[in-house]
Amino acid sequence: MDNEIYYVKDTQEKVKNMEAYYNTLGYGYFLEALNEFKNGKGFGIGYTSCYFATECTPNDEEYFGDTGVNFTTTPPVTGTEVHSIVDYKVFFEYLLKIAQEYLSIFPEDKLIVEGDLAQIKKRLGIEIRK
Repeated sequence: MDNEIYYVKDTQEKVKNMEAYYNTLGYGYFLEALNEFKNGKGFGIGYTSCYFATECTPNDEEYFGDTGVNFTTTPPVTGTEVHSIVDYKVFFEYLLKIAQEYLSIFPEDKLIVEGDLAQIKKRLGIEIRK
């Protein structure tokens, strides 16, 4: 059905959907996505996207709460519209992993990536222990 929406509950499945999102973006769109994230905006291409809770108001159809990031995939990639909502900490921890992979291939972008990550971390109010 065209109007079906599936909200992912399982954490591992949410991570798989985030992984699929970043695989779809590929390295070619990674810096563009980081730039949007640091400004508190989501990013998407084709049938996959993500957006921040702060981009929506309670009156919006897309509203899912006051915090978190919603990774969405739509048909024809999936049979139904799929929403994977993660908290900011999970989002940022996975983003760090993807950033490390990106920098292993494009080390010349280290200053840009690290600067954007610092701004994203500050914007989201995240404390990450090393």
